[in-house]
This record gives sequence, structure tokens and C-alpha cells, in this order.
Amino acid sequence: SEYHNLNYSHDAIPELGIKKKVYKFNKNLKTIKFKAKSNLEAKKYDKDHQKYFQKEYRGYNFDFYSFIFYFEDYTLYKPYLEKIRLWFPSVKKNNKEDLVLHFRLTNRLVWETHYKNFVKPEAYREVIKFNFKFKRLFIVTDAEKWDYVNKKDIENIKKKIAIQYKGNPTQFIPTNVSVKFMNRLVDNLKEFNPILYNGKSMIDDFNFIRSFDQVMFKNSTFAWWASVLGNALKVGAFGPWKPGKGKKKNRNLGQADFPGWFSWGEIDDLMNKPKGH
Repeated sequence: SEYHNLNYSHDAIPELGIKKKVYKFNKNLKTIKFKAKSNLEAKKYDKDHQKYFQKEYRGYNFDFYSFIFYFEDYTLYKPYLEKIRLWFPSVKKNNKEDLVLHFRLTNRLVWETHYKNFVKPEAYREVIKFNFKFKRLFIVTDAEKWDYVNKKDIENIKKKIAIQYKGNPTQFIPTNVSVKFMNRLVDNLKEFNPILYNGKSMIDDFNFIRSFDQVMFKNSTFAWWASVLGNALKVGAFGPWKPGKGKKKNRNLGQADFPGWFSWGEIDDLMNKPKGH
């Protein structure tokens, strides 16, 4: 929006003192809505927007633009990382010799769509052992605890998710599958004596991750941006990202080649190999 001198509507981030801003369109003007079908199409626009519009919308004169893109493409941000970091309050680096590992373990632990992207717990252990040197391992997660679970624990998660997202029970994977996965995960990481960080809020968790020089995560944009904004020295992101979405809908965030970043894991590390691989 800054590059093209456009108005930018966005939600509020009260934790950062950012207020909601909405620019209304002139309803008297003819409105044409368009949506990029892929990251490739978004890039096509970004690189040569004039030719893009001449080809796709020949004959139209635009006074207002409404862009509805899915901006999960690291190449769009790569040239502007230093500038983007200036938009956020700085966080002191308190954890230069430790490692933080981020997990989403509520809806992603029980939903069928996320089950397609489950990574074998052994893969986490191997990546940690052979790619990081650290004194302590911290775990940041949305789960209430980091410990072995039983069927009752998982059923409670499902109840909360169903209320929050108005979910249909058919969206959930069998309870025993979630129990086995979580307990296998705890088993594989117990040799590192992980310390659970219970933040007071999401922004507290976010800034805690930013305070580390070493970060590892699977396919979380939450942890991805915390690593970017914290300018961590070593970051491990799951390379295949979300292969369960299929090649056309998947994103490239796990392939980010920022300084100190590396991609870990492969399709064979998934518990459920997607079709076509």
C-alpha cells in the first residue's frame, strides 16, 4: 500500500497499540472484485502490475482497488525485513544460549485437516539433536500443559474447539489417535527436559519467541513472524510447510532463505503421506 500510495484497511492489534482502520469505498462507482488464485499470480502482479491489469482488465479505468490476496510468500517480504522490524516495539534478547520450540496443540491436535500434516515426533528429536546447540529447551504452545494426555484431556479440547469454531464432530480425528500422537511427542522430547512457557497472552508468547536467537517450529505463521521480527540468528522451519493442502494451495514459508534460516523435514517425515507424493 505504501509502494503504490494506497489506503490500507486493517484490524486492530491492541497489544501493540495499533488501532483498527477502515477506508470505505465510494458505492457510486462500479466495483470489480478480483482475487489472486495463487502466490504465482500475486507475484505476477507485484512484478509488473501495469501489464497484469492491461491483460486481465483491459478497457477498465480504476479509481479504487481492493486486493484480496493470500500473502504467505516470503519473497514478498525479503527486501523489506529491516523496515518491517521497525514497525514493532523491540524486545530484549534474553535467551541467546537456549532454544525455543513452538507447537500449536489444540485445534491442530484434533482436527482432521491438520492430521494430514502431522510430523513424526522422531523427526523433531533428530532435528534438535543435530542442528542446535543449546543449554535449555523451552516450549511455547497453546496447550494447557506439556505432559502425557488421556482420552478425557483430548475430549475436553474437542469440546472447547466445537464451541469456539462451531465445529462438526466429523471434523475431528479419533480421540485415541490424538492421544497416541501427543504422548509420542512427549516421549521423544523428554531427553531435553523441556520447559513449558505459560504466557499470559498470545502477544506475551509472541514476544517470548522474539527474545530467542534460536527458534524451531513446524508450519506456524505465528512463530514464523516472531522469528522474523526477533531477527533470530538460527531458525528451523518445516520445509514442506502444509503438504496436506496439495501443491497448488501450499505456501513457501518453510523455504525462506533469510540469513541463519534452514528448512528441516521432508514428505517422508509425515505420519500421513499426501497423495501425489
